[in-house]
Amino acid sequence: MKRFLNCALAVVMLLALTAPAYADIMWEPRSNHFYESHRQECEYNTRSYYANGSEGFVTLYDAPGGSLVEAQYENGELLWVGYTYQGKWALASYWQNGEETTGWVPMEDLSLKYDYLSFEEEYADRIKPYEDEFASYGGDAEAVNFYEYPGAPEIRESFETGSGHSMDILEILTGSGESSSSIRSIFVDEDGRTWGYVPYMYGIRNIWFCLDAPDGTDFPVREVSETTLISAREPVLPAVSYGPYVLVAAVVLATGGILAVFYGKRRKSTD
Repeated sequence: MKRFLNCALAVVMLLALTAPAYADIMWEPRSNHFYESHRQECEYNTRSYYANGSEGFVTLYDAPGGSLVEAQYENGELLWVGYTYQGKWALASYWQNGEETTGWVPMEDLSLKYDYLSFEEEYADRIKPYEDEFASYGGDAEAVNFYEYPGAPEIRESFETGSGHSMDILEILTGSGESSSSIRSIFVDEDGRTWGYVPYMYGIRNIWFCLDAPDGTDFPVREVSETTLISAREPVLPAVSYGPYVLVAAVVLATGGILAVFYGKRRKSTD
């Protein structure tokens, strides 16, 4: 009986634990059974969303419509979505202290964070192909600051010029090095500043910088439209999440009852 109870306890602990992981290049959850079984049906997403559940929080499950809770977050928490399933479920991830938590959450419980794609959609008619506008840059910027989009509230990445890379960042952007410029398109903002879009550089994707002031930090913040978030509330476990634990407890009790009856009869027959 003691051995059985130990096994049952181990089962409960395994049900409560997860160990998601991600690839260096194209992220994939290595420990999500549903994703592994439905990989071909999942659509790559790679965008950030705010938790915005109707109850003030969101719940991440082991699978779409699943019962095992991976994590819960109050509204306003920023989650990264790697994949979607049938347009209704998102495989969301959250990083803290170098550790990742991943689970499935209804898309209706998320609100998209304004990003480079949102900007491209809103200003498509003002974004033009790059035509060497930065090729003749002769400034002495000590760094190049990149943003999610022109007028984003904070710097996303910053690279010092001559910082030890195989090729200086200004050579990569001006195209004065071994390859052509990494800039693919430009945008002129409301104050006449020209911004350049870089789809990929040094492992970083989809970034913008100001051609007129590559090291600029005090640009006017662009007003963007984002969904109003529902007031946050401390998460409460859904009733469905207790199912597996109730089942294990029932098995333990039932087995204990069977063993008690068995040993009771055996003792009587011995007497």
